[in-house]
Amino acid sequence: MIKPIPCKKYKNASTLEWIAKIVEETDEVVQEAAILEEFADDEGTVDSDKAGVVDVENRLAMELTDVITVCVSWLYALGYDEVGRGEVQRLVNEKNKARGYF
Repeated sequence: MIKPIPCKKYKNASTLEWIAKIVEETDEVVQEAAILEEFADDEGTVDSDKAGVVDVENRLAMELTDVITVCVSWLYALGYDEVGRGEVQRLVNEKNKARGYF
């Protein structure tokens, strides 16, 4: 598995700047998901007069991964290195397992 690498560009960003970045990336997820839901065929593509065949599912995957990267970057800025982020993920996984999510 390739792990997300924290972006250091926003390391000293304020809380409001981090929230704005997450909202920006999440909005892009919402846009792609809406296109996928409304217009895409069974293969996750849209045939657009302007763009030709567009792989919306792939674009959605990229935007979701951008959200992951922003979150990892904020955790890094808060002082969580890879080991620390792994520990937090383990705890979240345990919590979700106990709740019956998987």
